[in-house]
Amino acid sequence: MQLSFEKEELLYTLQMVQGIAGGPNTLPILSNVLIRAQDGNIECAATDLEVGIRIKVMGTITEEGSITVSAKKLADIVRELPDKPIELVTTANNRVELTCGDGVYKIIGMSDEDFPEIPPASSEGVVIGGETLCAVIHKTQFAASNDEVRYILNGLYFNLSEEKTEVVATDGTRQLALTYCPSLKTSNEVDGFIVPLKAIREVSRIFADSPEVRISHLKNQLLFSDDNTALTTRLVEGEYPPYQKLFRDSSDGRTVVSKDAILRTVRRVALLSDPKNFLICLEIDAEQIKVSAKTPELGEAHETLPVQSSTGTVRIGLNANVLTEVLAHIETESLIFEFTGEFIPLIVKPTGDDEHTCFIMPMRLEPASPLES
Repeated sequence: MQLSFEKEELLYTLQMVQGIAGGPNTLPILSNVLIRAQDGNIECAATDLEVGIRIKVMGTITEEGSITVSAKKLADIVRELPDKPIELVTTANNRVELTCGDGVYKIIGMSDEDFPEIPPASSEGVVIGGETLCAVIHKTQFAASNDEVRYILNGLYFNLSEEKTEVVATDGTRQLALTYCPSLKTSNEVDGFIVPLKAIREVSRIFADSPEVRISHLKNQLLFSDDNTALTTRLVEGEYPPYQKLFRDSSDGRTVVSKDAILRTVRRVALLSDPKNFLICLEIDAEQIKVSAKTPELGEAHETLPVQSSTGTVRIGLNANVLTEVLAHIETESLIFEFTGEFIPLIVKPTGDDEHTCFIMPMRLEPASPLES
């Protein structure tokens, strides 16, 4: 095989695949990138057996062929090369020789015979705008669990219907985020699926600039593709918890406040929260929100900020880290708190956007002293 590339084109492609190939694996070949020149096209591919990617790369083919080589080592070398054309040639015994300017780099590769097959892009499935897909990921993925024991929650749940798709993430104990996108339903056989977090992160990175992304359901796999890239992932098997139980028809109180103001206030006050649980207190009334924290070993802090409008009152304990994470993913200048009581989840919504809702589970507070009440 003999190929030539512009440095920028080859490096971009290697960076796209390296995140999938770079992790520790029992099989050495899974740390490699497959480079294949066939039928006039050049592709790079990588997989960890859970997530796989195939991506086209611009280049010139002098002789077709294929080889696998360490994804990290190849990317590291290409990154340091001067901005000149790069020639890649395979030699005897699965060696790869890179030539760029006056430099020659020889890398030991492996045959592609044992490299797992990755499905190519499909013409079937449903199409969604790349910006829309990345937006629903941004609004929800932060709430998913990273606890491997509760693997069902290690991803985004896509609840399919004919009208629309609910996209949900929760860690099961502290928070839940929900939003909507156009219907992704392709058949009556599938009502929903759970896409693992690793694949979700790769989708938002790889397809961020794609005008359209096609999503195809392949038995226990899902395929995301555009004109240049195909990413496949195994789906998480199991039944997602009944998150609809959190929904309620109405709330006793509703407060509108500046997002930046409440976010900055919470971050400051949280500096004196207990590092064991990051507990802070929100006291909301018709005119203001008081944010406070108290830790015997550290001290205490409180701040008040005005609200834009408010009905009802509540005193509720929250995990400061969870609250700031939720607030950071609200994309409007103002947000809405909806509340019913100190032991009922706090609802956070962007103003003017009924299709993004976050639930934060409350924490138990010490009773307010007479001086504080």
